[in-house]
Amino acid sequence: MPQKLIFFHLLNNFTGSAQILRNVVELAANQGHKVVLYTSDTEGFLSEIEGVDRRSNHYIRSNHRIITLFTFFLSQIFLALQLLRHRRENCTFYINTILPFSAIFMGKVLNKSVITHVHEYEISPGMLSRFLFWIVRRYSDDIIVVSHFLATSPGLSGRNVIVIPNSLSTKFLKTKNVIIPPGNPFSVLMLASLRPYKGIYEFLELAAQIPEVNFTLVLSDADEEVDLWKSKVVVSANLEIFPVQKDVIPFYQTASLIVNLTHPDECLETFGMTILEGMFFRLPAIVPTQGGVTELVKEGENGFLIDCIHLDQIVEKIRLLSRDSELYNRMANGSKERAKHFSVESFNQKILELWEN
Repeated sequence: MPQKLIFFHLLNNFTGSAQILRNVVELAANQGHKVVLYTSDTEGFLSEIEGVDRRSNHYIRSNHRIITLFTFFLSQIFLALQLLRHRRENCTFYINTILPFSAIFMGKVLNKSVITHVHEYEISPGMLSRFLFWIVRRYSDDIIVVSHFLATSPGLSGRNVIVIPNSLSTKFLKTKNVIIPPGNPFSVLMLASLRPYKGIYEFLELAAQIPEVNFTLVLSDADEEVDLWKSKVVVSANLEIFPVQKDVIPFYQTASLIVNLTHPDECLETFGMTILEGMFFRLPAIVPTQGGVTELVKEGENGFLIDCIHLDQIVEKIRLLSRDSELYNRMANGSKERAKHFSVESFNQKILELWEN
């Protein structure tokens, strides 16, 4: 039976959590539900979704952390006031990530069903992380997590959670793989944000150590931020660096290997959306030994689990894959098969069951 679903996401951008919410929102719209979406006025995956009433949450992100923290809490106050208009409506609140906390709180105050889709293991600063997870635990009716790893998060201790692994977007699923002609240079791809703990400096070092291999770094940051960073580092001739992209599919189509170099001592990946996307394009992967990303990559089957501190081992595996075509093809086929375990059909079915219940 069609119902009214009100979705919340703090910052509309081109990151994995926004893309996953788009999948959910499109599913709701296609099922005939009335859909309202509160998010920022920025451009991202949540822009221009047909059949959706999009409204601003008044959130503005700044390059200065203190200003961002101030606008974050201010936007949550504005959002709470906006939600009073829904007090007499029979609707469900669906909050994506732990950040739009006022929607979780107001959902309970207004006696709505509250579903929180958690993508984070923790955030910084720690005090804010503890506060947000307390809100999630106390006021959510249902909690979705993106991996079995995230289900063990201390922030969710004491609550039953529903594990629904991420899936690819319909745009990816409609894309055909491009067969790279023999003889083309081996190419290593990483998609990350411009933060040291994401392994961007290690990626620069890999490119410098393996000059016979091409490297591509796609950042989720604006042109001016990327240009400023590039002016402060040494970029080897075999490395290309790109700012935020609306369409990353061409990068996957021309890559040979996908890597994630996140520092596990500073950040634990809860899923690894870029790794799944790469697997769809038959890319073997090198990922950290901890976190949800280990649920995607099986050692020796479709990639390797190596932490970024062991850069010499990563260099060795890249050279091995670039020279051993039999091993590469076996792992490439393994990636394609592994990606099938994260089907959009399974994802949609679990979301629909949650709504129906």
